[in-house]
Amino acid sequence: MKNANANANVKVVQHYVPWYSDDYRISSRGSETFGSRRDYRSLTPQDIYKELTKYVVDQDDACRKVSVMVYQHLRGHRFVGMLAGPTGSGKSFIAESLKKLLPNLVFIRDVSNVSCDGWTGNKKVSDLFRGVDVSGRREDGFYPIIFLDECDKMFKPKHTSGGDNVSEDIQSEFLTVIHGGEMLVTDPTDRRSKTPLNTSNISFLFAGAFENKAAAIAEKESGPSLGFGASMEKVNSYNRELTIDDVIEAGCMRELAGRIQRLVNLNPFGEEAFRRMLDDHERGPLGELENEFEIPICISESRKDEIAHDAYASGLGIRGIKNSIREYIDEMMWNDCNARVLEIA
Repeated sequence: MKNANANANVKVVQHYVPWYSDDYRISSRGSETFGSRRDYRSLTPQDIYKELTKYVVDQDDACRKVSVMVYQHLRGHRFVGMLAGPTGSGKSFIAESLKKLLPNLVFIRDVSNVSCDGWTGNKKVSDLFRGVDVSGRREDGFYPIIFLDECDKMFKPKHTSGGDNVSEDIQSEFLTVIHGGEMLVTDPTDRRSKTPLNTSNISFLFAGAFENKAAAIAEKESGPSLGFGASMEKVNSYNRELTIDDVIEAGCMRELAGRIQRLVNLNPFGEEAFRRMLDDHERGPLGELENEFEIPICISESRKDEIAHDAYASGLGIRGIKNSIREYIDEMMWNDCNARVLEIA
C-alpha cells in the first residue's frame, strides 16, 4: 500500500460536485427496508438476496445460499451454517448487511478470544448471549441469528503447559449451546448473577478465513518446488473451496463440525473485482467511506487501478482498499479539515 503523500495528488475542493446529492448518499439507501418495517414473514429468499446484494459485491452465490438459510430461519427452521473465505472477501459484510435488514434479530460476535468457564479471560461463551432475547415471548415472534466471526481462531489448537487443548474445551461448550438447551448467562452488571437462557431456537452462522489451511492446500496442490517434477506454476490459496474435512483438520472438533449443516465458500477477489468495487458507489467501499466521513470522494481512473492493485497484492482485500483511501482522507483533513469534496488524482 503506497503512502498518500508520496504518490497521490490530493485536491481539496470547496464546493459540492453535481453528481453528489442527498438522493445519492448511502444513508438514503436503507430508508425503507424490511428491517425498518419488521415485516419479516413476507420476505422471500429473493427479497433477502436482493437486500444483501445491495451491499455485498461479487459474492452472489454466497448471498443466495445465505438468503435461503435466513428465509428458513424466519419460517421456524433453525440452522447452523459457516462462511469460509479469505480475509476481505465479505464475510463480515454479509453479517452487517443482514443486521441492517433484520436489526433486532441479528447479533454479531467475535469469538477469536473466547475462553471457557474456569479459565482466565474476560469473554466467556455465555457472554456472547448478553442482550439476546430468546425467551419465546418476543413481541415479533422471531428468534435470533448469532453470527460468530473469526471462528477459525477459536478452533486453532491452544495447549496449556500440561498439554490440555483449551480450544477443545471451548468448542465443547459451544457444542452444548448449538445442540440447543438451557444455559446460564452472566448478568453484565453482576457477574455473580446468572439468568437461564434456552438456545433451542437460535440459528448460528460461523465465519472464518482458515488462511493457514488454505495456504497448506495450495502448497500441496502446487507440487514440489525443487528437483525433478517441480511445478512451474504456483497454486493460489483458496484455489479450491474448503470442505468440512478441511475445517476439521484446521482444529474444529468433529462433533461440532457435524452440527454445521451448510458450509458456504466465498470467492477470493481478483484485481479486476477490486477495480469494479471502486466504480460501484452504491455498494462498494468508496461509498461506505463517503457516508462515514460525509464527504464525496472522486478518484481518477489511474489511481483506482493503483489502489485495486495494492489491495490485491497486500492480501487485505476490501479492508486494504478502505485503508488506502483513509490515508488520502487523512492527508486531505490535514490540509483542510473543512473540505467539502476530496479529489484523488
